[in-house]
Amino acid sequence: METQSTRPGSRVAALDGLRGITIILVLLTHSWIIYPKETIEAIPVVRGLFHGGSVTVFFVVGGFIVTHNLLRERERGVLDPFRFYLRRIVRIGVQLVPMAAAVLLMNRLDPTDATSDGTTQRSLVSVLTYTWNTYLVDHALEARADLGHLWYLSVQQQVYLVLPLAVILLAGFRRVFAVGLGVAAVLVVVNRYVVLHDGGTWPASLLVTTRADGLLLGALIAVLLPGLGLLARRDRWLVPGCLAVLGGLVLLSPELPQDQYLREWGLAFTLVSALLVATLVQGMDGHSSVPPRTTARGFLEHPALQWLGNASLAIYVWHYPLFWAVSRHTQDWSPGSRTVLAVALLAVVVYATQRFIEEPTRRWLSRSTLFRSPPRPTGSEEPRGARHAS
Repeated sequence: METQSTRPGSRVAALDGLRGITIILVLLTHSWIIYPKETIEAIPVVRGLFHGGSVTVFFVVGGFIVTHNLLRERERGVLDPFRFYLRRIVRIGVQLVPMAAAVLLMNRLDPTDATSDGTTQRSLVSVLTYTWNTYLVDHALEARADLGHLWYLSVQQQVYLVLPLAVILLAGFRRVFAVGLGVAAVLVVVNRYVVLHDGGTWPASLLVTTRADGLLLGALIAVLLPGLGLLARRDRWLVPGCLAVLGGLVLLSPELPQDQYLREWGLAFTLVSALLVATLVQGMDGHSSVPPRTTARGFLEHPALQWLGNASLAIYVWHYPLFWAVSRHTQDWSPGSRTVLAVALLAVVVYATQRFIEEPTRRWLSRSTLFRSPPRPTGSEEPRGARHAS
């Protein structure tokens, strides 16, 4: 759900398309709220589209883009962790804060919302401070159900607290940085199995120490990008191959135990997603050749998928509480009518927040010196001692 705005082109378009596919799968996964789950489960093979696990793609793509941008900022001498944190808070907050306000208002005015005021307030505070995942672990029965999906943003932001500091310390030692990220990803996977064994599925599905492997692999791709040119020469079969494997894993998922998204299935899905992202981003750094446009890339770069990818943050934040609200108010409706209403309301909200809140905020973030350090003076203009001071 990140936006790579520093270098537009086909690589970015392909990543947007990949995020577009992923957000469609997320919507299908949560469609049980407004459409009878028994009906969905009765459809052979296709029911895999409704079983989840695809959010891993967001982790890998987001980890890559954020780390890539941080590395570029460091190379230009303008990396400032404090400004990075401010950008992240504003960037996510443009959707999260209005959604939180809407939920709070709904809790006060909607008679069908049975959640207590105290529970709503505690849940929203946890969401807005990006501690929602840990709150869910400790308060599973108390937390607002219609905010459950936001654990993802908490895990993401917790990793991003450490990431800029790691870039500052280790970007000059790329091999060490890469090994550190790889080891950290392995430790996350190992810890996930330990937590699954000792604590069960619930904490294993929510903690940053059990779910951050996709983010770390995305960061690893960014660190290794100059040396991944070999993938560009295999683009013609790697991209469609990875898409086919991911599609097969999605369709296979309902035939496996429920917690497989945290076990071998999830590990395979994460690794193939990372390989796909690593292949798609070839040419971004200028060191490797830009792969030719292929049918698979053309599919990912379809304008509709790109639009969905660009709007994925808004769709992700708003869809779950909207689906729950529609479900509460349309108990006597047919599933089809309820679904049409939910999707239509989501489309209106996403368009409005994108058009009138998110896009103006992005432009402001790109211009304001409050959120981006000015370029460091170079050549004869660089003041004495400035390089050491930075």
